[in-house]
Amino acid sequence: MKAVKIIHGKSFGKVVLLLYLLPYNVSWAISPEIQPLRNVPINGFVLPVFNRAGQKIWEAYGRSAIMVEDDLLHVKNMKLRCFTEEEEPQEAFFAISDAASVVPRTNSLSGNFEIKIFGQNFYASAHTWEFSGNGKKIIAKDHVKVFLDCNLEECSP
Repeated sequence: MKAVKIIHGKSFGKVVLLLYLLPYNVSWAISPEIQPLRNVPINGFVLPVFNRAGQKIWEAYGRSAIMVEDDLLHVKNMKLRCFTEEEEPQEAFFAISDAASVVPRTNSLSGNFEIKIFGQNFYASAHTWEFSGNGKKIIAKDHVKVFLDCNLEECSP
């Protein structure tokens, strides 16, 4: 199995960076007075993303982050929660990795460290991965393992 697509979502809280959260799009609040500094650790990093209705659809957070370029952060101890977009949102999956690269402009995360993905009826892990926030899916690329905890009727699309 070379790639596994996992589609779903969830959340947490505490905003450290000033962000304008546009529907399915995130961009830095650019102002002469307030700009994140490069190569300076941001402790308690949180990046929440909302849909047009104002529901939190996913959130990445970590112990710390460092801005290495204008639109690239490296996050340590990354956690990712994705939510369903229902009237009563539920956690679709939760993922953790020792490190990740975050590109807020494209709503994407990626990593070459192991990621562990926990869903209601599955557990998956991979060593190389990408997360597309717009599609709320993780594409696992290398050393992929998937464990299902469901019967065939529950797991079929």
